[in-house]
Amino acid sequence: MNRDVQPADWVELDPWWDTATQSHHLLSQSDGTRVVELDRINDWWTDVDSWWYTSARRFGPTADAASSQVFPETHPPDVWAGLDDWWASYAETGTDAAVQLGEVLAQSNARWAASDAPFDTDPLATDVSDRPAQRGPYHPSNEVAWSRWLAQLLRPSGVLIAALFDIPVEGPPDEVDREVRLSNPDGGTRRADLLIRHGDYGISIEVKLDDENYGKTAETAALVEHHYPDRAWTHVLLLPEQKRDRLDTIVAPGVEQTPAGQYRIPWTDPGPVDVRYWRDVTATLRRLLRAGEIVDDHWAANAYLFCAVAEQQLLNFASEPDVKRYASPANVVEALRPHQLTDTLDRQLTYLQQ
Repeated sequence: MNRDVQPADWVELDPWWDTATQSHHLLSQSDGTRVVELDRINDWWTDVDSWWYTSARRFGPTADAASSQVFPETHPPDVWAGLDDWWASYAETGTDAAVQLGEVLAQSNARWAASDAPFDTDPLATDVSDRPAQRGPYHPSNEVAWSRWLAQLLRPSGVLIAALFDIPVEGPPDEVDREVRLSNPDGGTRRADLLIRHGDYGISIEVKLDDENYGKTAETAALVEHHYPDRAWTHVLLLPEQKRDRLDTIVAPGVEQTPAGQYRIPWTDPGPVDVRYWRDVTATLRRLLRAGEIVDDHWAANAYLFCAVAEQQLLNFASEPDVKRYASPANVVEALRPHQLTDTLDRQLTYLQQ
């Protein structure tokens, strides 16, 4: 049967939309609008498509002049019965990873409480996602802002530099500079995102998020050595882990793994460039915080907040409140969400267990 749609009919959809926006990390724009990233919604309806097509064929809907499908009013009352058993099984299967992850987070909270860290809970214990209805911490919006925050953590902590880059340094670095302008002898300039100088040693870091212009990393590293030839340099490309395959296809030669298990690009000029992921930064900060290897309370608070925001914004990990909702879903949206996040929840589980 056909039915005219009135504007007021959409009121019934509002509760679903409110739940959906709470269950998905949406990007906030300066004008107050919310943006759902396309790659996060492509599969939202895939899981019910097969049921719909089966039901449509079984109960013989007819097509009207507008090419819509119309079910007869004599539609069998048990039309949804065939979906009930499937849904119960589907929902239960989807929550398994969330339940396991919830248990791991609870254990992690206990370990943090018993550790030497000045914090009693895991950084993921609180939802710090950038949602308009919440008052949350600072959320960097681009590579420059993330680079600035990372520099704040590196500048006073030699321990962080040593642990993150596997370099035996003692004490804080002499200098940590950002956006260093490097002139090219052939014309033009490059900017080094981060330069760390410590005695006769140096580390250059190319900071990446969405930008996939990885080839310029070698050019920038060569310019760093040209402008600062008085020290030995280690060059690092810092990027999201999900960009690993893209990196391998873009750079030549491809990424290789060292005997120590680290990844690097074996360029000959200026030399190999080490590959680090944002996950490596947060994991290192977690270890230092729990071991009590902190500069002072302010540095510890900054590092803890960096972990919380980076893990939820860059690594797309679920906060503990979200995990609890996925483990005991109250509606269809929350029941479907663990299925959509299967790979992410698995990565998060491995990350926390390691």
